[in-house]
Amino acid sequence: MEWFAAAFGLVVGTTMVFVPYEFGAAIFQLIYPYVRPLGSLFLVGSATMLAAMLYPTWPPFVGWLGRALFLAAMAFYWWAATVLPRGLTGFILYPLIAGLLLLERTRRFQGRGLLPVFIACVALSFGGLMVLVPSSFIRMSLLAFGPFIRLMGGAFLATGGLLAVGLWRGHEKACRIAAGSLSVLFLNMTLALGSRRSWAGMGVYAVLALACLLLWRMRQLPSLSGVRWRLFRGMALASVLPILVVGAVTSYVAQRAIAAELRGKARQAVLAETAWLEQSASIARALLRSQSRDPGFIEAVRTGDRKEMSERVELLETDTGLFDATWLLDANGETLVPSKRLNRLTGNYASREYFQQALNGGDEVWVSRPFLTRAGLPFIVFSTRVDLGDGQRAVLVGGLSLNRLGIQSTLASRSYHVELFDRRDGTLLRETERGDVLTRAPVLGLLAPEALSAREGLQEAFDESGRRLLVAHAQVPDTEWTVVVTARLREAFAPVTRMGAWVVAIAVLAGAISLLLSQWVGRDVAQRLETLRDGFAALGTPAREQRVQARGDDEVAQLADGFNDMAARIDRTQKELREAIAIRDQFLSMASHELRTPLTPLKATLELLIRQSESGVGLTPERQRASFERLTRQVDRLTRLIGDMLDVSRLQSGRFALTVAPMDLTALAREVMERIQSTHPERQGLLSLDVPEGPLVGRWDEQRLDQLLTNLVENALRYSPPGTPVSMRVREEDGQVRVDVEDQGIGIPQESLPQLFTPFFRARNATEHYAGGLGLGLAICREIVERHEGRIQASSEGPGKGTCFTVWLPRAAVADAA
Repeated sequence: MEWFAAAFGLVVGTTMVFVPYEFGAAIFQLIYPYVRPLGSLFLVGSATMLAAMLYPTWPPFVGWLGRALFLAAMAFYWWAATVLPRGLTGFILYPLIAGLLLLERTRRFQGRGLLPVFIACVALSFGGLMVLVPSSFIRMSLLAFGPFIRLMGGAFLATGGLLAVGLWRGHEKACRIAAGSLSVLFLNMTLALGSRRSWAGMGVYAVLALACLLLWRMRQLPSLSGVRWRLFRGMALASVLPILVVGAVTSYVAQRAIAAELRGKARQAVLAETAWLEQSASIARALLRSQSRDPGFIEAVRTGDRKEMSERVELLETDTGLFDATWLLDANGETLVPSKRLNRLTGNYASREYFQQALNGGDEVWVSRPFLTRAGLPFIVFSTRVDLGDGQRAVLVGGLSLNRLGIQSTLASRSYHVELFDRRDGTLLRETERGDVLTRAPVLGLLAPEALSAREGLQEAFDESGRRLLVAHAQVPDTEWTVVVTARLREAFAPVTRMGAWVVAIAVLAGAISLLLSQWVGRDVAQRLETLRDGFAALGTPAREQRVQARGDDEVAQLADGFNDMAARIDRTQKELREAIAIRDQFLSMASHELRTPLTPLKATLELLIRQSESGVGLTPERQRASFERLTRQVDRLTRLIGDMLDVSRLQSGRFALTVAPMDLTALAREVMERIQSTHPERQGLLSLDVPEGPLVGRWDEQRLDQLLTNLVENALRYSPPGTPVSMRVREEDGQVRVDVEDQGIGIPQESLPQLFTPFFRARNATEHYAGGLGLGLAICREIVERHEGRIQASSEGPGKGTCFTVWLPRAAVADAA
């Protein structure tokens, strides 16, 4: 109902604001003075309701404010244009709109559209009224005869009943059939009212027809969400409403300008008409006065010179071009000289008012009331007394035909409807549209006589058909005549009406184009966003690598590019994570195995020592020494494993720091080789060291370099068969210090060389040739060398051909230390 009410308010409000002079029917006489403010109230209320529905997240008071403004405007419209004029359709229609609109906001009916209920109620009510009082609906149908109106009422009753039953039973098909039929019936009413130029009624029933059509076409309401809906509502408000507002202001300004111009022209027209009549009356008076005072004419009348009198009278009638008839009467009212144009009719006219006024009223020129001659012609006459001396008198009369006066074209009569009437009795003297005379002036049926009593004025009125008129009036000086110039406002404001119609049409067209463009743009954006949504849904799944197509160069395309980059990073991260998990599992497996290896003999040796101590059997010193040496080797092995794991932990947490100080690398290399030789007596004579004769001093971390050299030599011994030599060479080369540790052991496959310094990595042949360890030693070595800003490299010709590890340490550090 709220959508219907907003559409109804927009249509009615637009009509009132753009074409207020179309509300000229009699039923709108009470609201006409307020038609533009009322239309503005309709527009503001409907637009506020529409905005609240388009943007449901706005505060609730916005919607209630719109409904309050709309209901206030409709209540005044209903009372002034329906209740007081006793209109049947509006008496039913508008309370239904207001009641269901408010009912729809209650908790029980909130979210349940009552528009079908409203349409069913309207159809049943209209159908009943058409059957009972068809005469009230004849103007609302293209079927102009009573029996057809009753048939139309029966159709309304049938379709309204079908819709009501369908709503009650929940039969969607019955509801759709009824809605489609009602759309045709309401369309018939729309066209009928449009042919009679009843714009307000046409708008109401057009909205009803459209609502029925939508109910017939749509099975369910579209989802009011998503990018398309946001673009749609934004374009709807941004395209249609500003055009309507600008058009309304322009129409108002144009109407004010045309109204001012029309009032000015109407005032000028009535003044011009008044001046023409005043001039004609003045000339007529002057002619009669000069003739009545002419000594020759007086002498001719006194002596009874008929020829001279006839010539003088005919001269006034034929040569002046003003009088349609002139004649001369004696003191008794008998005709002395008849009018040629009145077929020389003679007789006594003593009973005529104009004769009595002239004979007894002095030497003034008198204007008579309109009358019919004996020939049945409408005339007004100017009469004056002719003093003949010795108390003798005559009356000279000049007559103006009202028929000729009515058809005589003037500046005002070419553009306006002109009336001239006698104020004394309201008798019509001149009327330019139908040419009627001697009837009551039509303007006196529109305005009270006292409204025209001022010397001049300008006001609006309604004619008998309810059309709005602008009435300008003025009194003709020195007469009892009043001139009225009437302009129909509909014709006068036709250009503004056409302009308003064009503005509305342009607004509707612009809105339609904008909405179509918004749908096109929205569909494109929505499709790309849906692709992104699907990409996000599939993001991280191991099934496939998700990518979206980045079309265009707008922000959505940039978002798609960003998504692809993010997806690639996530894929890489997941791959690294999977590798890390695999390495972790491998490390846990290796660590558990490596830790168990020294613990098993350690525990066995300790148990042996415990049993021997409990049995009291003493061990020889040699056997005790051998047992303690085994324990020491296993503890050293555990210490080395735990140290490697601690170093890797420090590397990963960023806590692997160096403590540099001046030191002699040559002495450190000798110390490392001697210590390893002492722990590996079986390799006696197979470990060789090649160092410079003098000291090689630099600023290094002695503890970490000790760890580096020890790891490299131990690694070479671990993967070298018994009896094979291992050598270390330390020398200066190209400004750097170079350390080579070379063995002739199992070698390294070429494919394993790039990953050799990765934590927990072991070459394929190293796992086959089990030599213990977690695969952390070389990773720690690389970190130590890189922390000293050096580099480390492994080279091997292949499996079984030995390996050489080369370390380069910066020579600059050595020079600085020296």
